[in-house]
Amino acid sequence: MKKNIAVIGAGLAGLACARELGKGGHQVCIFEKSRGAGGRISTRWTDRDLNPPVGFDHGAQYIHARSPSFSALMEAAQAAGAAKVWNGRVVHLAYGVQSEEQPARSARWVGVPGMTSLARFLAGDADLQLQKKVTEVVRQGDTHTLKIVKTDGTVESRSGFDFVVSAIPAEQTAQLFSAKIDSLADAAMQVTSEVNWTVMVSFANRTPVNFDGAFVADSPLGWICRDSSKPGRAAGERWVLQATSDWSSLHKDYPKEVVADLLMDVFMSLIGKQIEPLDLTAHRWLYGVPSNPLTERFFVDMSASVAACGDWLCGSSAESAFSSGEALGQVLSRHFEAQLSGSSA
Repeated sequence: MKKNIAVIGAGLAGLACARELGKGGHQVCIFEKSRGAGGRISTRWTDRDLNPPVGFDHGAQYIHARSPSFSALMEAAQAAGAAKVWNGRVVHLAYGVQSEEQPARSARWVGVPGMTSLARFLAGDADLQLQKKVTEVVRQGDTHTLKIVKTDGTVESRSGFDFVVSAIPAEQTAQLFSAKIDSLADAAMQVTSEVNWTVMVSFANRTPVNFDGAFVADSPLGWICRDSSKPGRAAGERWVLQATSDWSSLHKDYPKEVVADLLMDVFMSLIGKQIEPLDLTAHRWLYGVPSNPLTERFFVDMSASVAACGDWLCGSSAESAFSSGEALGQVLSRHFEAQLSGSSA
């Protein structure tokens, strides 16, 4: 008998785990509180009606793929038109001084026409329940019931899940399971995520710099990118400005309008030009990358029928998140298959 499994969170970890479980024929339902899949592999669309649509990659800027499995995924996404290699000119800036171009250690993969396209490709035809936030997980006998709050405020319950996988940040995992599953909550409470502010800005004309991305030192900004230079993007001039974790933490509770203005001033100082933006907005990632990830690839408590995957368990990169979910899905699939074989003996 195949299992009925709930995966909470539709980032790379949750999607990878769900894909592996689906290969085993299990019934998997993915619950995601946001409007789309991807987690930090996200795109903020500002005009979906254009072809290609207009947006900003306001989370992960690109992805490195080093493992055979993740490399194969990127190549499959490329073949499907959902990914390409970004060959933008990337430099280092320090005290306003620009270094020579910095070659990538490996290909910089991006989704097409936005980073979230990678998540949609990975999700495939999975049962993806968007804008549904899981607020409680209750064990009832041999199964779990999930309490779910939708964006309109209505509440629903989904019952009959044989297993629950948490693929959300450590702090959210700890909060969700603190009153129910001590083992999982205790593991998650060991990890702290960094706050990250991101600014999205568009201009009427091309910004007069000779690079498309820059790692910035000794500045409130840690990374700046001509987002519109990535392949498959709509015409226009759009930049993403990402603050350092230290600056973001100090300004965690500032209004987003203030943050946008402050970091825009820093950007203009860096490039030595005063430019009037067409549009300017900021987004706060309250739970950005983990500052102290654990050393386990995933977490499993078979006795409680719960597990967790994500970068907070094994590292801060997108590939780490994917590998965590993939490995967990494979382990659970083998465990369920062994259970089935045992019950059939």
